[in-house]
Amino acid sequence: MKRDFIPAVLLTLISISIPSYTFAHSLYSTYIIMGGGMLVVFVLAIYVFYAIRKSIQLHINKPTK
Repeated sequence: MKRDFIPAVLLTLISISIPSYTFAHSLYSTYIIMGGGMLVVFVLAIYVFYAIRKSIQLHINKPTK
């Protein structure tokens, strides 16, 4: 597991449990699925940002002829 994914995994686990605390009446699966889905999109956006940043850094550091 890469070092970049550890915060994303922790954020996903925390955010899946947040809807159950926010809506204290009962645990609705709809809120968990919606929160989890939004977090997956957020984590993928962060991954794409890091991948683009890494690609740009490699391209900038590439020696020219």
